[in-house]
Amino acid sequence: MYSCIVIGAGPGGIVAVKELLEKGIKDVLCLEQSDTLGGVFANGYDNLILTSSVTFSMFSDFWVGEGMDHHFWSKDEAVSYWDSYADHFGVKEHIRYSSKVAEVVSIDEDHWKIRLASDELIETKRLILAIGNNNVPKYPDWQKELTKVSYSHSRDYKNANDFEGKRVLVVGGGESGSDVAFEISKVAKECWVSLRESTGWVVPRRRGGHAADVSTHRGIWDLPREYGKKLSPFVLKLERARQDPVFDALADLNEKITVERGIWGIFGTKTLALPKAIAHHGCKVIGDITKVEMSGTKLTDVEGTCIENIDTIVFCTGYKNKVDFMPEELKSCDPRKMYKHMIHPKYGDRIAWIGWARPGFGSQFPIMEMQSRYCALIFNKDMKLPAPENMEKTAREDFDAYREQFEHNAERIRSLVDYHRYMNGMAKIIGCNPPLRKYFFLRPRLWLHLMYGPTQATQFRL
Repeated sequence: MYSCIVIGAGPGGIVAVKELLEKGIKDVLCLEQSDTLGGVFANGYDNLILTSSVTFSMFSDFWVGEGMDHHFWSKDEAVSYWDSYADHFGVKEHIRYSSKVAEVVSIDEDHWKIRLASDELIETKRLILAIGNNNVPKYPDWQKELTKVSYSHSRDYKNANDFEGKRVLVVGGGESGSDVAFEISKVAKECWVSLRESTGWVVPRRRGGHAADVSTHRGIWDLPREYGKKLSPFVLKLERARQDPVFDALADLNEKITVERGIWGIFGTKTLALPKAIAHHGCKVIGDITKVEMSGTKLTDVEGTCIENIDTIVFCTGYKNKVDFMPEELKSCDPRKMYKHMIHPKYGDRIAWIGWARPGFGSQFPIMEMQSRYCALIFNKDMKLPAPENMEKTAREDFDAYREQFEHNAERIRSLVDYHRYMNGMAKIIGCNPPLRKYFFLRPRLWLHLMYGPTQATQFRL
């Protein structure tokens, strides 16, 4: 029997294994269903570029070297980094590839039995789910009425080759939807993007040659979230002042956002792909589809706009929080009801979810690392979880705070968190927050970097 089995060898899985090994938990196995590490990123679309810079994407104790601060990894570069990370920390020898999990069963509230697709049975005392929540595609209800129109989900999208000369509808305007719409609009006869409400707050990856996310620092993000209401109009004016059709399209999209706190009350869409598709390739934005006619070849949105003769539809509508191989009670586990989006109060230190907290701005990789650090401390008995009723109380309080900040988006996107609040909160629990007050007096230059430099994972190793 293993001490711990980690399911998934994406970034969350490999950092979880590494943290367990560093705590002396050596009897660890990582199960990966594909033949390579990297998770969903390794199998993403051909031109996938991460939306967080290298500064934010790298783990805290594995530096990439000089000159990469403002670079954005392609999927191949990201996988190469994770491969080097896994090699450096001895993670690879604990990974079993081509090992698809078919079923997980809880045994006597004491351990877990895992059945692989090959029918092999493996037992473990503890379990980490590091497959993220991008597993079961989600579709709008009207998808069931599409009997004469081909459709696909962004999970299966690789490139725009199959869409050349066609009339295409892309549903959804998140980061994947924006990238897909941009690529398709360059080759399609016509391309539309249907938005239920709005995109996230659209920001470019770079500003003036520098990664835009370096502004994700304490100096701004320690301000009350109510300031987002005042900050947002100012940001929109700056974008309009560029007198650039791409940034005009960006501002048009952001003006559709109605949440009270503006830029701090919604998730970010950190790519100019959709504004470029609109400004340069004739992509049109329509509202939420409310009427389907002619078996899907004729669609009408909430404002009455009608599009006809649709050839194909690409749904970029996200995923369900569902893991089919888990026990019935845990198949559709809600991150909002888990302690810090990772611990089920009923199951305690028997199981942890890594990667079910996705920041509105910032990067998910430092969050995965912070979760893994906490998980390793708990599994190694260096720290103790709060009582179940206290974990439930904290989960409710966190949800209330996110609902106040993100409004209905906190209900709709169950994994959505505020990067700074989450990281600072986890660091407080672990005891790894940088000693800002001490550095203000003793090392003022370092204090300035910590306050006004990017809040990357390395800050939590000081």
